[in-house]
Amino acid sequence: MAHSSLEIAQAFVKAVNAADLPAMRALMTEDHTFTDALGRSTSGVAKMIVGWRYFFEAFPEYWIRVDKVIADGSLVALFGEAGGKWRIDGQVLPHSWSVRAAWLGEIEAGKVKTWSVCCDTGWAKPPAKEEI
Repeated sequence: MAHSSLEIAQAFVKAVNAADLPAMRALMTEDHTFTDALGRSTSGVAKMIVGWRYFFEAFPEYWIRVDKVIADGSLVALFGEAGGKWRIDGQVLPHSWSVRAAWLGEIEAGKVKTWSVCCDTGWAKPPAKEEI
C-alpha cells in the first residue's frame, strides 16, 4: 500500500523519537541528504546512521514534537519543537534543552530523500558547570 509523503515524514519523526536506527534507515533513500541548522549537508544513508547514532549518544532523550504540517506533493514542512538532554564526559546532565524548530522533508518512492532542520543552535552548548 502506498503511503503519502506526510505519512512517510510522520513515520520518520516517530522513528527519530524512538531513536530507532533500523526504522530510520528503512525510511531513508540510499542517497539521503541531511542538512543541519548551520547549512552543513551530509549525504548517504550509511553516513547518516553513523551521524544519528552519535547525535543520540551526545543528546540523550532527543525528541521532536510537530505542531503544524504543510504537505505539497513530495515536500513536507513540519513545525514544532525539539529537545533532549546533554551527555558530557559519559554523564547525562539533569538539565534539558528545547528549541522551536522546522523541518523540510522531500519524499521519493516512499522514502525520505532529503531532511533539513532550521532552528537556533544555541541549545547545542551545555550549561556551564556552575549552572549544574
